[in-house]
Amino acid sequence: MSSNPIGQKVKKLRELRGFTQAELAKAATISPAAVSLIEKGERTPSLIITRKLSNALKVSIGELTGNDDKTTQDIDLEAQAFFRNFGDIADLEEGDQEIIKTLAKQLKERRK
Repeated sequence: MSSNPIGQKVKKLRELRGFTQAELAKAATISPAAVSLIEKGERTPSLIITRKLSNALKVSIGELTGNDDKTTQDIDLEAQAFFRNFGDIADLEEGDQEIIKTLAKQLKERRK
């Protein structure tokens, strides 16, 4: 990844949402080349472009520009990405489903 924190964040959020660069560009009404340059750190987006990207990615401008705190939506998207990569929990045996539910509950309680 580049040393550009906005570019890194855009790429991470784009991938979590399952967007290609072209799909993100279309949603943000900017060119695919602009998305590529931003992600590679070769271009710093203007405030207008940052706003368009944040709207398309459904995050605040602050999250793109340096607020690294995970939101509930980020955690939900990470969970969706996990199950997209490793299969649906419903396909597991009942005992395995219970193990995952117990682990998730313990992790949630640990955050409190």
